[in-house]
Formats: sequence, C-alpha cells, structure tokens
Amino acid sequence: MLEGVGAEVVLSRPTGTDLLEQGVRHCVDDICVPVKLYYGHVLDLVGRCDRLFVSRLVSVEKAENDTYTCPKLIGLPDMIKSSLEGLPPMLEFTVDVQNRSFKSSVKRMGSDLGAPAAKVRKALAAALAVQAQYDSELLHGLPPAEAMKKVLGNGDNGKSKGKTEEKPARGRHDINIALVGHEYLIHDHFISHNLPAKLDRLSANVVYMAQVPADAIERELERYPGISWTYEKELLGSASYFLRRPDIDGVMLVEGFACGPDSIIGEIITREVITDESPPLITLVLDEHTGEAGVATRVEAFVDLIRRASRMKQ
Repeated sequence: MLEGVGAEVVLSRPTGTDLLEQGVRHCVDDICVPVKLYYGHVLDLVGRCDRLFVSRLVSVEKAENDTYTCPKLIGLPDMIKSSLEGLPPMLEFTVDVQNRSFKSSVKRMGSDLGAPAAKVRKALAAALAVQAQYDSELLHGLPPAEAMKKVLGNGDNGKSKGKTEEKPARGRHDINIALVGHEYLIHDHFISHNLPAKLDRLSANVVYMAQVPADAIERELERYPGISWTYEKELLGSASYFLRRPDIDGVMLVEGFACGPDSIIGEIITREVITDESPPLITLVLDEHTGEAGVATRVEAFVDLIRRASRMKQ
C-alpha cells in the first residue's frame, strides 16, 4: 500500500538480542513482551527513515456489539510518542471500522503523504487483492510463511479460489499439532524460539490458527458470547475448533506474559472448552526471560506424551 503511493518502505531488522534489549530498556517493566519488541523495532528505525509508520488498532471488525483490540494496541502511538525521544515524525494509521471505514483511513493516510486520490485508490485495490490471495492460500492448507512467499512471488497468479478446510497431510509426520496464539508471537521466530521448526524436526505437522476459516471461528464463538476483544475471540474460536477436530492430536496455546486478555482466554479454554474427548493441550507463556532450552524441553515432552497416548489407544 505504501509503496503503491510512491513511498520507499524501510523495514526494521529481524528481532534479535540487541533489539529486544533496546525495547526492554525503554519500556515499563510490567508490560507484555510484544510491546517491548515493538519499542525495539521502532528504535531500530531511528536515523533510517523520514517518517515512522505506527498503527492505532481500535476495532478491526464490524459487529453488532462493540469490539476492540488490545488496549495497548489502541494506545500504542501515544505510548511511543510520550516515552521515546528523537523519533522521526510519526505517520499514524488508525483502524477503527466500528466508527469509520477502512477506506476512509487509507484516504486520510494518502492525503497525509500528499498522494493523489486516484493513486491511493489504485494502491488500496492492489493491496486488498494481495491480502485476499494470501488468505485463500492459507485456507487451502499452505503455512503462513509459504503462503507469503507464494503471494509475493505471484505464485499461481490468484488461481486458488473459494474456502476449504483441508486436513493436513501426515506423510512422514505422524501427528498433527495446532498452534494457537497471536501471529506476532508465533511468527517472530526469535521470541517464540521458532516453534514451527521445532515441531517439524520432531516430525509433527503444524496447523495454524490463521488457517481456520472465519465462519468456523464464528460458529465456535456462539458457545461463548460476550467477548469484546477481537484478537482474543480468534484465539478462543480457533482453540475450540481445534479441540473438537478428530484429526488434531494436540493443541499448543502460546501466550505473552503480562497479557491480561490472554490469561483470561486461557482460563476459559482450560475450564470451559476442554472436554474428556479433547486432545491434549499445553500452554506456553513467553517473555524476554524465556529460555530456548526450557521451550524445547516442554515441546519435546508434549510431543512424546501425544505419541505414547496414541500407542496406548492402538
């Protein structure tokens, strides 16, 4: 979208020890690790760009009842501006679809960048087409990383259409494990210690929350009404969906330490969603102190438990 209106996009470097330490040093102690990482990525861009793009995610879905994202994501631009000095001018992009259309937010950003309206409309249409193709590839079974590569490389030029709930092919991998967690945790391979790769090395198929169709999540959420946090609803709906699927052998729930909404949803899942027929579930809580050896040990033990339980059933 930004490149479509003529801007040159400069990305922060991949998360690493130095970047995380920078974020921790400039952030308050009792806040979740994703925000600490965000601070680190912002600081990594200082001196490398003319404008700093920061999103304010207020509401990302149109619903009958008020829905919101995480309070920290709503206040993130204010937190950044009030606690960090020497930043380039901020380009704030507000997403609040309960009160204004996404298109109007894009138009406002384009105007701030001085882009002609026609150019903004064209860039938005192209960006939405790429997003639609990415979503389609996920629903056809591609893992997020592979779907992203295919879309950015133009893959099959958008030939995949429709929605499917394809089951993972076991092949040489004999168990299927569902990963449920915010994408900014699971797909940051530094802070998650590359959980997908660890599971792959243990010959486990990984099924991602992003691969669950939206209508399947909505069906599951009918059992648990009244939750107003959109991203937590996705966690709950996906976990409920996976815990009822007969081809899923285990579910890994990944949470960020000091995330209040995550902890509440985790309690709902363990107290109200799990039944005697559900596959095993493990909760991994991540923060800047989580060591790779500890994560590896828990993952290996979980996979071993699933295989032993499977042998006992046979």
